[in-house]
Amino acid sequence: MTVFPFQLHEVMSLHKRLSKLKPSALLDKEQAEPGDGVRISAEAKKRQILDQARTEVLHQIRKT
Repeated sequence: MTVFPFQLHEVMSLHKRLSKLKPSALLDKEQAEPGDGVRISAEAKKRQILDQARTEVLHQIRKT
């Protein structure tokens, strides 16, 4: 495996940045990021279920 000087420089600079941070700061940053949430309306949910059922029925018909 070949390691190039620019790769060493990247790793060393990352280590330097992370070593300056407190461990609690890293945990707070991870928890502070909002999660991706998706809201589906009742109509869209019903449409999705019907589409899924239709797909499964067509798959079963084609299979036999």
